Amino acid sequence: MSQQHTVILVGAGHAHLYVAAHAETLVERGARVVLVDPTEFWYSGMATGMLGGMYEPVADQIDPRPLIEAHGGEFIQGRVESVDSRARQLHLADGGVLAFDYESINVGSQVDVNAIPGAANDPSVWSVKPVAKLWKLREHLEAKFRERETLRIVVVGGGPTGSEVTANLIALAARHDSDLRLSLVTNGDRLIPEAPAGAARALQRKLTRRGVVIRTQTQVVRREGELLIAEDGSLIEADIVVLAIGLEAHPLVHKTGLPTRPKDGLRINAMLHSIADERVFAAGDCASMEGFNLPKLGVFGVRQAAYIHANLLASLESKPLAEYEPQKRYLAILNLGDGTALSTWGPFWWNGRSSMWLKHWIDHRFLEDYR
Repeated sequence: MSQQHTVILVGAGHAHLYVAAHAETLVERGARVVLVDPTEFWYSGMATGMLGGMYEPVADQIDPRPLIEAHGGEFIQGRVESVDSRARQLHLADGGVLAFDYESINVGSQVDVNAIPGAANDPSVWSVKPVAKLWKLREHLEAKFRERETLRIVVVGGGPTGSEVTANLIALAARHDSDLRLSLVTNGDRLIPEAPAGAARALQRKLTRRGVVIRTQTQVVRREGELLIAEDGSLIEADIVVLAIGLEAHPLVHKTGLPTRPKDGLRINAMLHSIADERVFAAGDCASMEGFNLPKLGVFGVRQAAYIHANLLASLESKPLAEYEPQKRYLAILNLGDGTALSTWGPFWWNGRSSMWLKHWIDHRFLEDYR
């Protein structure tokens, strides 16, 4: 290649760990490969287990610097504030500017804390993302447990993350032999609505047996003092609120000048690049693929990883790009904090210790691949 091209990977997400681990193939084509991220990678698959005390935080993290440097790339510790796609420049929080020929964005999602008025500036309200917040929440709760406080905690959101968080809050309290008044609130008519109905019923029975008060068809509309106020006017007491609702794409994608969807992220096509710029790719929760409404789950970013790598390589070589087709079924395993897990795959589901063993094996294999 007569002219060196710069490939910048923005964010050390699931997909970019794979690209970083295969960066030498891009370097061999004459590219300079740079990964930009402000901190370590926290693996969402083990995050709730870390909250529940099953794992220490170091077990849930990967330092992306040695990974990409071992494969011929560079690492810049910094936060990208905006992208000038027309000028092909990234603007960093510290004032630095990086020029690129190709860019890939993999910065994930965040919780829309503004979805509940009064929540955004309340220190007693915690969100499940970014994952590092769950470690801070665990530290906060452990300090309270040591003081023998009986806490009223409400988890808002009955999807997979809210259900896992609830189960692992029970586990954390049990580890400290502490009392906990725990409620799970969802606006749906059941938990984990995308899962088989039998799995949802089994999950609800298990959480109820472990002391959780589950409130379905309850829309929280405001946080006021130590109360959550529901749409029907009912009041829910809460010393601590954990938000597991309203995931939205990282705001960086809206600072690219490229087409986006307000909550879903950068609009990409089957080749995983912007519908308006074939040199800007995106994967995972920050991307919105045309023709699909994909849930914000790590399994999609993991599957997209090889396509991002292959298409960056094809772009450098001026070859046709590969088309990614989202998987119709995917394995989801919820860590229930008691040594068991709930697995679902399409219409099939099973619950027990074998599910937890399988989750443990998958999670640790993923992390070890990048250490």
